[in-house]
Amino acid sequence: MKRKLTALTMAAVLAFSLAGCGENANANNPNVTTAAGTQASGESAGETQAAGSTEGKVLTVAFAEGGKTLNPSQATDSTSAIFINAAYDQLVTYGSTTNADGYEVADTSDIQPSLAKSWEESEDGLTYVIHLDENAKFATGDPVNADAVIFSFDHIKNSNYTGFLYSLANIETIEKNDDYTLTFHLSKPCTIFFNLLQMHIFSIVNPAELEGMSTEEIDTYLTTNTAGSGAFEIEKWEATTEAILNARADYWKGKVDLDKVLVKVIPEASNRVLLADKGDVDVALVIPPKDLSTLEGNENLDLRSYESVSITYLSMNTEHEALSDQLVRQAINYAMPYDSIVNDVLSGKAKKLDHVVPSAMPGHIDTDEGVYQQDLEKAKELLAEAGYADGLELDLLVSSGNQDNEDAAILIQDALSKAGVTVNIQKMERPQYLEATNGHNYELAIASYSAFVNDPGYFFGNCLYSKGEYNYGSYKSDRVDAIWEEAEASNDLEKRYQLYEEAQLIVAEDAPWAPLYEKNTIVVMNKNLSRYKYYPDGSMRFAEITK
Repeated sequence: MKRKLTALTMAAVLAFSLAGCGENANANNPNVTTAAGTQASGESAGETQAAGSTEGKVLTVAFAEGGKTLNPSQATDSTSAIFINAAYDQLVTYGSTTNADGYEVADTSDIQPSLAKSWEESEDGLTYVIHLDENAKFATGDPVNADAVIFSFDHIKNSNYTGFLYSLANIETIEKNDDYTLTFHLSKPCTIFFNLLQMHIFSIVNPAELEGMSTEEIDTYLTTNTAGSGAFEIEKWEATTEAILNARADYWKGKVDLDKVLVKVIPEASNRVLLADKGDVDVALVIPPKDLSTLEGNENLDLRSYESVSITYLSMNTEHEALSDQLVRQAINYAMPYDSIVNDVLSGKAKKLDHVVPSAMPGHIDTDEGVYQQDLEKAKELLAEAGYADGLELDLLVSSGNQDNEDAAILIQDALSKAGVTVNIQKMERPQYLEATNGHNYELAIASYSAFVNDPGYFFGNCLYSKGEYNYGSYKSDRVDAIWEEAEASNDLEKRYQLYEEAQLIVAEDAPWAPLYEKNTIVVMNKNLSRYKYYPDGSMRFAEITK
């Protein structure tokens, strides 16, 4: 059974990624251990593999970082999601379509069965009866049944990391009808119910593998081990160097085309470009636009650009004394060097983000109302009106390793100095950056965000609702909160989009962010791949790649 949600598209990931350090992982047998490999000086990731590791169809990929956890209920970054999607299944998935460039992409309006083989939805949108596929098995051979689904959803509900997404689905109770049938009761309609359920966060874990563990012990175990029903087992996961995934011959949907995936963690973009150029990897991700010219003459490579809802913005901590003043925040918006960032930093391969909701997301305002353009004189006037005619000094936080953001920070520093604001750039390693932003312990920060679900309610609920998980600037607007609550109680898509258009204008006036730019996702791949299906959440599905 499938369901069409014509106005919804899913998109790319939550952009705050962390290259953590993980132990080796064996997804399917906790009794099997894999010796942790040490990397010799000057040795590239992947060179420590045994001689027989490249037998069969092997996909080699270059990532900028290696993720931070294998735990579905704690993974909020797109790289972790890649590994989780390889080792786990969800209740539903997406169908396929072809974009304007002729590339296969996920059709996020087409909900397709996965662990759930069929379902019925009540007319009022408050009840979903879900029938599980009786053939579905975990890697251990245990059945994927109603008890496993309830266990998994309870664990997600109680997670400090992703519990908000559970609440966003409006799930009130889950009732077990029989071993392979469940009824989800919602407190109010959720227009993106199935779009949420296809996310890696809602992966179904095997309770039999976790029996006897406390909640804390489960989370610790799942950080570096998996207990899923997915197409791959994870032989090794070293988040700072490499990962090895082996296709399961006994996968309940049938073995996938690939036999093995080798992931090389290469933080330096120029090195990823070099590996792709030499043909040493099949896929390279996170390639800066300015580096594409190096690869354009390589006839063995396919350089693809996919539309996404990935945005970059200047976040302002509204709890800071000066930044609590709306006039100061508006002045900073007027001072931003928007065109220079797009043209000089992004080499013209991005576009200015006019409103907080990106142009590829339903409900985006296609109007000049509330849009900021650089106006240094206006910025000076507003600062003087706010009592800062003699100047203001602020710290700007940037995550190191992202050259685009580091370059943008220099342009922002220069532009704000011309408006009378002294900016001190503070580069931090990713873990420290995340600690500062998560803890609301910063003044200004260059941030990026990609919505796992391409819907303005999901976007506002996470980032601009006062209780949102990623509202790092502590923005609070009673009007925006009321709009979000009204919109999320409705299953009328057009009404919801109209409400969020109103919310965008309010946010533009309040100016808690300075929207900077939105850019496409660039994927560099070898032409030896016969199938690559792009998911707008930015998370590769190894199971759907053929070579």
